[in-house]
Amino acid sequence: MKSEWKVASNYFGGDKPFYQVYRKIDAEAKVDHSGNREYAKGVFADKAAAQAFADDLNAKDREASK
Repeated sequence: MKSEWKVASNYFGGDKPFYQVYRKIDAEAKVDHSGNREYAKGVFADKAAAQAFADDLNAKDREASK
C-alpha cells in the first residue's frame, strides 16, 4: 500500500530549497529512501504550491478509493 503524498525539500547546488511531491511506494517500510519513493510532476520553487498539489493528489486518491 502506498502512503499519502507529501512534500520534500532539496537543495540543488544553491542556498534556496526546491520542493518535490512524493509518496512512499511501500507505506509500511520502516526506512524512507529514494528507492521507495514515487515522485509526482516535477520540482516546485514554492513550498505552498507543492503542498497544494500534494493535497489535491491526496483528495483525488481518497475519492477514487470510495
